[in-house]
Amino acid sequence: MKRFTRFLAVLTSALPFALSQPAPAQDTYPSKPITMIIGWSAGAQADVLLRLLAQGMSKELNDQPIVVVNKPGAAGLLGLEAVKQAKPDGYTLGFSVSSNYLLAPFLNKEAAGMLEASTQIACFFDYQFGLVVRSDAPWKTWNEFRDYAKRNPGKVNYATSGIGTTQHIIFERIAEKEGIKWTHIAYKGGNETIQGLVGGHIDAAIQGPGDTVSFLREGRLRMLMSLNDTRWEAAPNVPTILESGYDFSAFSKACIHGPKGLPEPIRAKLEAAAEKVIKDPNSAYAEKARSLQVAAIYMGGREYTKAIEDRVEGFGKIIATLGLK
Repeated sequence: MKRFTRFLAVLTSALPFALSQPAPAQDTYPSKPITMIIGWSAGAQADVLLRLLAQGMSKELNDQPIVVVNKPGAAGLLGLEAVKQAKPDGYTLGFSVSSNYLLAPFLNKEAAGMLEASTQIACFFDYQFGLVVRSDAPWKTWNEFRDYAKRNPGKVNYATSGIGTTQHIIFERIAEKEGIKWTHIAYKGGNETIQGLVGGHIDAAIQGPGDTVSFLREGRLRMLMSLNDTRWEAAPNVPTILESGYDFSAFSKACIHGPKGLPEPIRAKLEAAAEKVIKDPNSAYAEKARSLQVAAIYMGGREYTKAIEDRVEGFGKIIATLGLK
């Protein structure tokens, strides 16, 4: 009896200390390598930047390796599905873009519910899009281009790198709002689109800095509007779509995420590590982003989730209007 009493006293005295200790799994995270799955091929721009971000984050996370694994297929859906099925312990993360949540669910039933099945961690770069024309084109401003298109239904054409892309959807939203009828031409990629414009085969194109900046600097192309929320660093005098009077924009960001149910302490630790790397102008990630003419940005996971939720209805309506499948 005395032994039991002494044991009970020791147990009771130790209980407050035990209860005050943090959960070991979260407190020591990460204690082993992390896998980061990207549903795109190795060597692509997103893959290169993701690997540099992962290297930087690794240094902030107990020097645990973050291994990037390519799982291309189904427009990135295979990679998203692999993360969705993973255990929410912080050791399997993934790469996603805004279109996976804003466009894909309306075009592919397999992509439905992907936002709800994820835990968003941080965004690390913006896909920028700008409307460009040849330097000898008659339009010097967006207003001139818009007014000409309104006065000449069906006469103006523009090109993007595919049907159902963010830039295609945004430009058709403009057409719906303005009552414009123009023709969309889909190319296979950004380079082909710009070559078609420079060669005089199309009137205008919507592409990013990587495909257009050199032509802008050479004076061969003129940019009329940024379709993003912010102006381009390479074209600081060109207004954004918001500044041009519209209440929507080409919201397209590259982000990292985890499965649904990822514990908040782990999510917050990953977010903080990503933020430090992204905001460090001397990091290998930031330097590479600059060399690729990519807008390195930071947006926290919760803010990003809210931004997607606020925009998804508008994108869904225009996709239905266009009858895209």
